[in-house]
Amino acid sequence: MIKTIPTSVAMVRPKNFGFNAQTAENNAFQNKLDVFTSSQIQDIALLEFDNMVNMLKQKGIKVKVFQDNDSDTPDSIFPNNWFSTFTDELVLYSMFTPNRRKERKPAIYKKLSNDLRKPINEKLLTREKKGEILEGTGSLVCDYTSKTAFAALSPRTINEALDKFEAISGYNTVRFNSYGPDGNLIYHTNVMMTMADTFVILGKDSIVENERENVVAKLTALGKDVISISNNQVFNHFAGNMLQLQNNKGQKFLVMSKVAFNALTSEQKDIITNKHQNEIIAVPIHIIEKIGGGSARCMMAEIFY
Repeated sequence: MIKTIPTSVAMVRPKNFGFNAQTAENNAFQNKLDVFTSSQIQDIALLEFDNMVNMLKQKGIKVKVFQDNDSDTPDSIFPNNWFSTFTDELVLYSMFTPNRRKERKPAIYKKLSNDLRKPINEKLLTREKKGEILEGTGSLVCDYTSKTAFAALSPRTINEALDKFEAISGYNTVRFNSYGPDGNLIYHTNVMMTMADTFVILGKDSIVENERENVVAKLTALGKDVISISNNQVFNHFAGNMLQLQNNKGQKFLVMSKVAFNALTSEQKDIITNKHQNEIIAVPIHIIEKIGGGSARCMMAEIFY
């Protein structure tokens, strides 16, 4: 039986973190910073990465760190997009850009497959070059208890790939349209929605109006307390990009960036920490999220035993 809140995550320490021109086509959250050299950006990113790993370990969360040795994978710090372990298989996912496809390292997924004693499922890769894209738990925000996956459709979350995911996983998907700061479809579901065991953080106003209430109703039917966040919190502060974890003592944590934490209202923090008994871990990853266009949740791929 797979636990619904993981106690362990995989993280990838980058060799050459930086602005990814290939993904900038549909990720409106990326920013190019010319005030730093490429070397400076890499050094700062490593400091932020290592500090985040230490902060998680200090709370009793297990972190398996893999070192990336590829210079042409500027987004390798975001491994949650290319594999998942929440089903009975280790699933590999189709990626939108050529340089992100290079992140799927056999040395990583074969080791995880062996350690977890789970077979590798590559069925979603068969039509990757035809544009059937589904970028892991960036595209899929899952309630593991009910086997329900919420998916904001975009060039990185395609209906045909979702159909195939349902067939191999036994999950049902709730599909909707959500728009980002540039007026285009939001690139990943997990920047506007965070699923926890008893609550969900939801950028409700980013969802198309005639689909909004259906999404909220589905979440409510799953027993989730819907904590709404504003478009400003989603678009400018990554307040939808969080991950719930726990340690072996059963203590529950909600991991987010320091920027996201600072953007939450005192009422939202109170609901998370007091009503739902989750300690907040706020990690300072300013350069990573500013340049990479992804935040704390994107940096962690859950390991389900």
